[in-house]
Order: sequence, then structure tokens, then C-alpha cells
Amino acid sequence: MTGPDRHRFFADSIAEDVVALPAEEAHHALHVLRLTDGTALEVFDGMGGVGEGVLRVPDRRGASVEIRLRRSARPVAAPVVELGFAVPKGKRLDWLLEKATELGAGVLAPVVFARSVARPDLSGKARARWRAHCIAAAKQCRADLLPEIRPPEELTDFLARPLAGVFGDPAAGHSLATALAELAGAQRVRILVGPEGGMTDPERAAAEAAGLTPVRLGGYVLRTETAAVAMLAAVRAGG
Repeated sequence: MTGPDRHRFFADSIAEDVVALPAEEAHHALHVLRLTDGTALEVFDGMGGVGEGVLRVPDRRGASVEIRLRRSARPVAAPVVELGFAVPKGKRLDWLLEKATELGAGVLAPVVFARSVARPDLSGKARARWRAHCIAAAKQCRADLLPEIRPPEELTDFLARPLAGVFGDPAAGHSLATALAELAGAQRVRILVGPEGGMTDPERAAAEAAGLTPVRLGGYVLRTETAAVAMLAAVRAGG
């Protein structure tokens, strides 16, 4: 098996010539896909390291990859996108994490707004779950780079790092296409998506003061995850 059909697996590091697969990856290889010793595959670390090699199965409790060739990560087209968003609930969040990874988001930044339902907790198991969704999406779409997952922060802290970009506002006078045309050539772009209750007037003013342009997305009020993916896809389509 070669090229795009080669099975892909994630490992925390591929620095060694023989890389042990994490338990969940080894289980998938051995007990779901039922791969055998010597199967050709690809392994990546999400930070730019990619290796091609063969599966090594010392026993059915674990597996490793003997790396025979390393290559550079496939780059994501500019700009690097920093996606700040109010965290939706349940499977809607899972969907957002997966699609943002598929669309090449560089940074996933959970932001707390005045109308956020709750402050997200990204310690321990929650962070691992977010990362697992990103890894699964990267494996499926053959992305070599995982988005950086930042700790949750208040909107004021998020905006304290100036960066041009856009934020969703149903009452905005600018269309997304117009705003993105003005950002053409930028190496980094920020997208900000508020909660479903909407951003408050002070939050909108703060976002504009930080260099973000309010944009409308058609004639409907979109859910957080829909708006985030729509704006990210628009940036990628122009890249």
C-alpha cells in the first residue's frame, strides 16, 4: 500500500527509528483494521514530523512503527488562521473541532463571552478529547499538522494580542467576501465567533478596536459552529 491509500497513525513523537504507537492507535491498527506485522503505513506527530515505514507487532498488546523514510509536512496554505469561538455543546463541539482541523485552522482558541453558557474546562480528559477529535480528522483528511489548542480565556485577553481579521455580526454592513478581500496577502488572520445569544455591544466595540471587521453571513443567524466553519472555509477558498 503506497501513496494516499497508506494507513495513517498518530504518535506523540517520531524522533526515533522505531516509534511506539499510543495505546488507542495500536488498538485501532491491530483489532479494528487487523493489520499485521510488516504492513506499510505512515505516522505523523501533528507538529510537522512525518514518517513512512512498516508496522511492527511484538505482541497483540502493543505495536510500533519502524520508520524507513521521513518527509516534510505538507504545508497549510497561508494565511495561518486563529479561530476564536464560543464553545458549543456536545456533538456540535465535536463537529466543529473536526471540520476546523480539516480546513487547516492553525489555532483553536475557546473564548468566554458575556453570554457564554459556561466557561469551558480544558484540563485533563477534556483536552484529551478535543485533541482526539483533531487527530481523527487529521488522519482522515491526510493533514500533517494539528491545530494548536489554547486554554480558555476571556474575550479581553483574547483581543489583547492584536491581529487583523473578522467577527460574525448579523447586523454588520460588511459582507464576508469584502472583508476577506481587504485581508488578501495577510500571513495570519483571526476569526472570532460569539455565542448563539450574540455578542454584547461592548464586546463588538472591543473586537473592532482590536482590528476585527464585523461581517454578515447571508440573511440568517447561524449557530456558532456553522458560522465558524463558514468563515474558515471562505478564508481557505481564497488561499
